[in-house]
Amino acid sequence: MSKSERLLLKALDQYASYGCTSRFLRLKDLKIYDCEGNYSENPAYCTYPCQSTLKYGDDEMQTVYDAVLDTDILILATPIRWNNHSALVQKFVERMNSIENQYSWFGNRMIKKKVAGLIIIGHVDGIQHVAGNLLNFFAWQGFHIPDVAIASWVGENDEDTTKDWDQIQQNKYTREDLQNLIHSSLRLAYQLKQEGPD
Repeated sequence: MSKSERLLLKALDQYASYGCTSRFLRLKDLKIYDCEGNYSENPAYCTYPCQSTLKYGDDEMQTVYDAVLDTDILILATPIRWNNHSALVQKFVERMNSIENQYSWFGNRMIKKKVAGLIIIGHVDGIQHVAGNLLNFFAWQGFHIPDVAIASWVGENDEDTTKDWDQIQQNKYTREDLQNLIHSSLRLAYQLKQEGPD
């Protein structure tokens, strides 16, 4: 199990302690086809449901869409890969264009009053770069960003990842960030719910 996944599961346990129900999706367990770039040909071709979901009967991206549209708080966990988020997260980002395009092209905002946060784990610096890209993505989708939106950890400048999980668990700042991410996302989600329907 990856360290970003482990930290996400700790977060989900903490959400549960506040009475929240959660759904855990592991992108690598789902068959998700690459984005075929319909938007680049013509924005009107980038629809929801996604054309790839309609084209490939075994595409499981609809499971992800359903979870995203059903959630109040979405926490995305990613390792840092060559100063970027993972390829799986990039595939998710690109396939989510069909949701964003419903607003930008068709005027139908599908993501409303939802909160997004990040868990980023890496062995080299790059957290700010990854966070900047993904928070920008979430903003374009229509997510609200809490005042503390990121829990992170960066390991030493070596290649020995075998000791990372112990260091992550012992790191005071990562523990604080995770707790603050949970509290701020719950607080914002609650405020958005109190505003009532659109």
